Amino acid sequence: MKKFFCILLTILLILTLSIGAFACKAKIKADEAYRRYTYDARTDSFVAMGASLTFKDDFTTFEYTFGDNDFTIIGTVEHTDTPDSYIVVCNEEATATVTEVYRKSLIEKGADQSKIDFFDTIAQYLTPRAQYYVYDGKLFTGDAVELFREADEDSDSFEGVYRMDSSSDLVKLRGGYAYSKDENGDYTVKSGKYTTSRGILTLISLDEKGNEKYKDGVLMRKRYLMAKITIPEDGELLDKSLDEQLESSPFVSKINAEISAYSGKTIAVLCESFLSNEMQ
Repeated sequence: MKKFFCILLTILLILTLSIGAFACKAKIKADEAYRRYTYDARTDSFVAMGASLTFKDDFTTFEYTFGDNDFTIIGTVEHTDTPDSYIVVCNEEATATVTEVYRKSLIEKGADQSKIDFFDTIAQYLTPRAQYYVYDGKLFTGDAVELFREADEDSDSFEGVYRMDSSSDLVKLRGGYAYSKDENGDYTVKSGKYTTSRGILTLISLDEKGNEKYKDGVLMRKRYLMAKITIPEDGELLDKSLDEQLESSPFVSKINAEISAYSGKTIAVLCESFLSNEMQ
């Protein structure tokens, strides 16, 4: 009987810990500004990039602000369960009108050419519809994904073979090292080493001799947000962003091109930028 109660107590403890861990998983909050952070190699940290997204009215509307409240886009919000994401929608004609008016106001206020050029860079990529994926209290867009898992049976694991957004090269993360293929097609060449901490993966490049790589005296290192996306079985991902980076996402384009292979799978991704309501 004593053994039975010990087993029961152990089961209850496991269940309690499991429920507690689930309950502690961060969620997206309304009426809080989620600022955009990007990894900066010079300071080896994620730095705020002067853009923020705030959900309003119980996640039915949004405000997307650039700079120090210099320029704000508003619109409506849709939520999808698969993937877990928020799709922000604004009127295309309204966006064009607002950008035109704001540009004129910059000129009238005597803004220098560098500020006008910066605004023009942002304005040309503004789109009326964008998808922000959710993972553990953070948001990220498709153009932030730099590496993503192949569509295999364990694609939701952070260890395994990754594809790159900008090339057809593959890399395998396993046991603290990144491996590239040798001439026989096997993953034996150590091209990097990595560590993980608090949901961030740090990848350091290695040379042919296995030594850490430096460029201009700076260690070649990059940090990524570790996240996951579940690909819908009956639809595609959106590839546009309100951010000032890319007009379209190579990651999303590749997923949509092979949607039959990825359909219904949860895949691990590594993101070079993200939106968060707190400093990373």
